[in-house]
Amino acid sequence: MAASHTEPDSRWSFATVILVMNNIGTAWVFVLLVIINLDIGGRALFNHPVRGVPEIVAMSIVALVFLQIAHTLKVGRLTRSDILLNWLAVRCPRLKYGLEGSYHLVGAALMAILFNASLPLLTRAWRIDEYVGAQGDFMAPIWPVKLIILIGCLAGGIQFLIMAVTNFRQMVARHE
Repeated sequence: MAASHTEPDSRWSFATVILVMNNIGTAWVFVLLVIINLDIGGRALFNHPVRGVPEIVAMSIVALVFLQIAHTLKVGRLTRSDILLNWLAVRCPRLKYGLEGSYHLVGAALMAILFNASLPLLTRAWRIDEYVGAQGDFMAPIWPVKLIILIGCLAGGIQFLIMAVTNFRQMVARHE
């Protein structure tokens, strides 16, 4: 019997994946706030900081950017100046869509370049067992952050391509 259209789709879509990545990033921000406050409280009340907080925060900031970049792009929250695009939307919408599509293709290319540049860094960090911190005090492996960078570049690149295709379709649809 064929599945009815009212049954929920059990497959994960790309939009779901980037939403989950964004939610993980948001939850991690909360974890960082707790860790930072525990560190401050430990310093102030007990003269004993939480070990590794500066290292965790430094690595987390990079990871958070790459966990959330695809979703940020998808919902239109990536920082950009759109004064020209708004002006063109009224006067020449086809040109606006063409410029936006080109912008998104450049974004996808930049994500591909970042991915290509980051891949050897991940393999090196894994191969030499690279850590941040001080031996005997606090040490954390670097490779998980490098892996998140690669996943974020891949997701961001795919999202840029999806948006470029959408823009070019809108440009052609305006012409017809």
